Amino acid sequence: MNWQRIKKLILVFVAAFLVIMITGVAVAQRDSEIQIFKMGTDVTVQEKQVMTDVVAIGGNVTILNEGQVTQDAVAIGGDVILKSNARIGGDAVAIGGQIIKEPGAMIGGDEVVIFSNAGVLLDRFGLVGMTYLVNTAFSLIFLSVIFAFGMFLLFLLPGHLQIITATMHQHSFKSGVWGLGAIVAITLFTALFAGSVFGFLLIPLVNLAFAVAGLLGAIATGLWIGKKILARREKPFIPFLLGMLVLALISLIPIVGGLIIIMLNLFGLGAVLLSRVGTLQPETIKSRFDQLESLTQPSEG
Repeated sequence: MNWQRIKKLILVFVAAFLVIMITGVAVAQRDSEIQIFKMGTDVTVQEKQVMTDVVAIGGNVTILNEGQVTQDAVAIGGDVILKSNARIGGDAVAIGGQIIKEPGAMIGGDEVVIFSNAGVLLDRFGLVGMTYLVNTAFSLIFLSVIFAFGMFLLFLLPGHLQIITATMHQHSFKSGVWGLGAIVAITLFTALFAGSVFGFLLIPLVNLAFAVAGLLGAIATGLWIGKKILARREKPFIPFLLGMLVLALISLIPIVGGLIIIMLNLFGLGAVLLSRVGTLQPETIKSRFDQLESLTQPSEG
């Protein structure tokens, strides 16, 4: 698969995501099960209507008289409202809202209310603004964690991080392909073996290894960006600090900023795998790929 096809594949996934975001509605129906998901609008379960799961992001979940949700009802940025004789068989969850019950309403599971005062912020900034603030906060927290671990690992394993960064520089395309391949591989592995004894034993270990590789890749990405900006040779701490500051500024860009950081970290993850966690020099990687290419080419004559 060449780079043009990879770009087309990425564009397809992005386009599908945007379509879901714009329409804001997804309904799944299977046999007698009805599940509904909406963004930026309210969800209403009509009188005597039965649904399995109901989720509203940026809106209220309202269950009218004798309406029923057999499993969970979730409102993010809104309220869960039960009219008289309404019923929720599972949990009622309101994030940034409240759970309001009229006489006769019943909830079979737990009542979970988180950030009940966030409705004030939602009214002030709107759904888009609130989403931006939450995403930015999570991005900055994530980058702060990466920075803390990075400073520690630059003391502990400076040579390994330097090799990973050099691999990103000299084998950018291969790093991106390996990072994308790793995401696909772990997704397929989890989907294929989830629920089996084999998966029960190995999936946590694989996910832990993947998380460690992702952490090293994110640290190397910050170091790589800093080295790109600073042409002169510096101790790794200064380029790393500069690179993390650049990533923090990128995270402030609405929507696009988060996607850029994800894509950059994809290259870092691939470089970690390609360099075998910083134990394989970029020159050795190149020679091995050259040998592999010569073996796959048909001999002349």
